Amino acid sequence: MAANTVTFRVFRDEEVYEDFKLEKMAAMESVVVKNLIERKTRMEPLTFPIPCDNINSSKVLEMVFDYCKFHTHAKSNTISEEDVKIWDTQFVEKALSADKNQATFLQILLTANFLEIIDLFDLLCKAAADFLKQKNVEEMRELFERENNLTEEQQEAIMRETDWAHA
Repeated sequence: MAANTVTFRVFRDEEVYEDFKLEKMAAMESVVVKNLIERKTRMEPLTFPIPCDNINSSKVLEMVFDYCKFHTHAKSNTISEEDVKIWDTQFVEKALSADKNQATFLQILLTANFLEIIDLFDLLCKAAADFLKQKNVEEMRELFERENNLTEEQQEAIMRETDWAHA
């Protein structure tokens, strides 16, 4: 079984770490892992853990692994495209609702980018755009913890200059 798994090492601090294993086929959803395996580098991921310094949560890595496992299974079985879309929608909803400030969602997005899991990264970028598209200015300020530093006159001038965007 060990020959068919890839180990990812998440560091808690300089000396403490946790290893996570993922089946080779699911791990190949990652371009980084796929390149390491196909090029047979000295850092062979089937025998040496892949360091994941940028990932600081086992919850995030587990969610990324769930995505990889499902999509690997979906590709090799007869799961309809509609069922995959439903699963992806539920995955995004779970990621967005994991915490109040969407920190988990952001960490999953960064992990997908770090490991180059292209389909997951694209899915989450679209979800982020859709999420932000629904927000008004005040909600955006609250979300990004930004204070309104414009005067009433400045705000009115901006509204007049961009009235086409508010129609």
